[in-house]
Amino acid sequence: MKRQKGNEGEIYINSFPKLKKWINECLCCYEKGYNPAMPEKITIVEGSLEVYNIKRLFKPLSLNQDGLCPQCEKVLKNRK
Repeated sequence: MKRQKGNEGEIYINSFPKLKKWINECLCCYEKGYNPAMPEKITIVEGSLEVYNIKRLFKPLSLNQDGLCPQCEKVLKNRK
């Protein structure tokens, strides 16, 4: 099940550029997802829906120190 809603996530992030810091993008496949280390509250506004919307529109995506997602890292390790 793919949780990323196509361009809806891009539109949301472009509407609120300050939230881009919580979005990870793989340098190899360009898959986007939210940083799993993102806290539950990222703004000072009480009742804010930013975290909810990011998690609704993107799946969690961890990156290694080289900026690769787990799938790309696995593929590159197998090619060596």
